[in-house]
Amino acid sequence: MCQLCANYVLPRMSGSLRELPPSKKSGERRFQLRVYVGRDPDKTVRDPDTGRVIKQGPPIHQTKVFMGGIREARKALARFEVEAGQHRTVGTSTTVGKMLTDYLESLERLGRAQGTLETYRMHIKNHIRPALGSIRLNRLTTHDVDRFLTNLDRDKGLSAGTIVLIFNVLSGALSQAVDWGWLPTNVAKKAHVAKPEAAHRGHLTTEQLRALYDGALADEDIDMATMIALATYTGCRRGELAGLQWEDLVIERQILTVKRSLGPGVGGQRLGPPKNGKARTVYLGAEGVILLMRYKDDKRAQVGCEPDGWMLSYDGGVTPLRAKSMTEYFGRLAARLGINASLHSLRHWTATELHRQGIDLPTAAAQLGHTTSVMADTYLHTDAGRGAIAGNAIAAVLGPVFSYESE
Repeated sequence: MCQLCANYVLPRMSGSLRELPPSKKSGERRFQLRVYVGRDPDKTVRDPDTGRVIKQGPPIHQTKVFMGGIREARKALARFEVEAGQHRTVGTSTTVGKMLTDYLESLERLGRAQGTLETYRMHIKNHIRPALGSIRLNRLTTHDVDRFLTNLDRDKGLSAGTIVLIFNVLSGALSQAVDWGWLPTNVAKKAHVAKPEAAHRGHLTTEQLRALYDGALADEDIDMATMIALATYTGCRRGELAGLQWEDLVIERQILTVKRSLGPGVGGQRLGPPKNGKARTVYLGAEGVILLMRYKDDKRAQVGCEPDGWMLSYDGGVTPLRAKSMTEYFGRLAARLGINASLHSLRHWTATELHRQGIDLPTAAAQLGHTTSVMADTYLHTDAGRGAIAGNAIAAVLGPVFSYESE
């Protein structure tokens, strides 16, 4: 073999060709095919706040040996480049566990709701990471995902709804890996997950709303009674209800500004923005304002001072009602009264009633703070006049329902 051939290196785009010593057995020429596939993410340093790369990880290459002539070796390199590109990953040592860690960090940096993050972390820790975390990302298959889902159902006995949620967390993380260029496709897309049967919770009637409200009053819990009424007037989520403060109420305009959410978090309560990240105005109508003024009068008499700070509070504003306590209390109350409903059913009632009252979809969406794709696709500009009509429409129905005489 000539010296020129021995030192021959042919650059081809992201690949290179280098001749090796001939085969000892056959004497046939051998070439090393080498293709660049990215940087190793395990050794890449990123800014924890912005996610910007501070220091790149070392380059990763795929190699293979080809036996034959130089012309055939060039063709083999071209095929190898295409093959490597189709299965490109930033590092063959990247695991599903590492990908999940980066995915959670990305969601936190982008401001995903704390409650959502806690749910994702729990399912990743308890289910996804133990089963799939050690698998190299570029070796994860649809069969691996299907087998994982089967084990959740057969071995752990999880409900169909919980399994769907866990699957969505995994699939979302894999889709993010595709966006990052770590994977060519999301293998979870072809996995089979059983859809849960729809929950059979009937639409609440005004008689049931009154029964729930009266039940809380019978428990001598004016705070929970007002929470139930306010949830129905506004359609607010439980964290938004817990996060309301008296300063958010503008009596003259009959409005509440929903600008914070207070819910469960690591080590206690977590204060943040509403679910979609934006404050919104909710129109209460005259009856809704009267309800809050009655509540404020009762709290003033109960604690001996002017309520201030948190709106829904046992001690007049110092300590807010906990979102989890709202859910638990409502569940116990509904079960005791034989009403098939959850706390979220109140929000569903408001949305349904707005539709029944003929409120246009954009205005109803603005009132409730919906962020679904359907709402986003049909969203048009609304105005304060329409919002006031929406608030008064709900108030006209609820006024007789949530009425009582202060002692």
